[in-house]
Amino acid sequence: MKIRNRFIQYISVMLLFCLVSCEKDENEPEKVRTLMVYLAGNNNLSGHLKNNIKDMASAWKRSYNGDIVIFFDGSGSTPQLLTFKVKDGVVEQEVLKTYDELNSASPETLKQVVKDMQALYPSDSYGMIFGSHATGWIPSSLLGRAERSLYQIENPLTRSFATDGASTMDIRDMAAAIPDGMDFIVFDACLMSSIETLYEFRNKAKYVIASPAETPAPGFPYAKMMPYFWREGDRLESDLKEVCKIFYEYYNTYNSSDRFGTIALINMSELDNLYDLTCQVLEGKAPEAAQMGKKDVYNYPKVEYDKYDRFFDLREYIRYMTVNDAALRAAYEDLLGKVVLYKAVTDPFYRMTIPVEKFSGISTYIPRSEWYDETKAYWKFPWAGVYGKDATE
Repeated sequence: MKIRNRFIQYISVMLLFCLVSCEKDENEPEKVRTLMVYLAGNNNLSGHLKNNIKDMASAWKRSYNGDIVIFFDGSGSTPQLLTFKVKDGVVEQEVLKTYDELNSASPETLKQVVKDMQALYPSDSYGMIFGSHATGWIPSSLLGRAERSLYQIENPLTRSFATDGASTMDIRDMAAAIPDGMDFIVFDACLMSSIETLYEFRNKAKYVIASPAETPAPGFPYAKMMPYFWREGDRLESDLKEVCKIFYEYYNTYNSSDRFGTIALINMSELDNLYDLTCQVLEGKAPEAAQMGKKDVYNYPKVEYDKYDRFFDLREYIRYMTVNDAALRAAYEDLLGKVVLYKAVTDPFYRMTIPVEKFSGISTYIPRSEWYDETKAYWKFPWAGVYGKDATE
């Protein structure tokens, strides 16, 4: 009888252990971050952005200490908020919200979507990914007819932020529509690592990952990157460098005829310091800049579109403007090293070479008099204040 009672006790303990273990396995870790993904795909990138979502799902794990919420507006589909759930070991997409017809290139839409995301998954920490077309700081109203028409056809090479039909979103309105103080922003879009663009987002995130040139239409290799969006502090910085490295290594293995990609990790906390030092270099120099030749400073090669010779390398520009001040040039390059934490460029870059010694990871516009419309628009951007001109002038 005693043996039987002991056996029953033993079985009871083992069952309790199993139940506790199973319950522990089912419990997800504490969620410390919400990753918000905004994919404005009501354009020729729709199929690529759908594949991006599939890649994210393929790498999703219950063990990530965060949540993901994705806004997707694709061609011919209903805009939705999505997330991933693991059921019986299988990752499934779950629709959280369906929207009526909207314009994903509208800052009002972006603001509302982010508000909905935060209501669904409130957190003390947020990261954000943007995927769509982009033209950096250059307002869409300045794009030529040929460039606008290219948005309407399938282009397998480049994705250039937000295009919904004929609508685009000014980056100043875009920045105003999103919250301050996020941990990071990833721009999976062309030309967003321009200093004019980055400066608009200086209070929005601690780190930004972006490209100073055009980016490939398939986008970031999210299946490889997803494990690196969840840690905090110095470990997050290390992981974001790994995200950049993965991007570079992925595209650097493409066939040389199709290979192109640039990437940079920006420390946004240093941008105000960079602004102040740039003022020392450029204040009062607007007339000199206006007369510069287009070939005087290295500018990034273009894959497509007519006006993408407006993106010059920032460091090369400052080197040109400090040719007679070695101390100021050295101070600038030292500070730029604190701003750009990682940078890489494929070789070749679309059948050309971007010399590593001329690649800083950040582009800039030069307000040349020849480009009247662009320069007139440029003076309305806050970064233009480095010349000593009122940004609203």
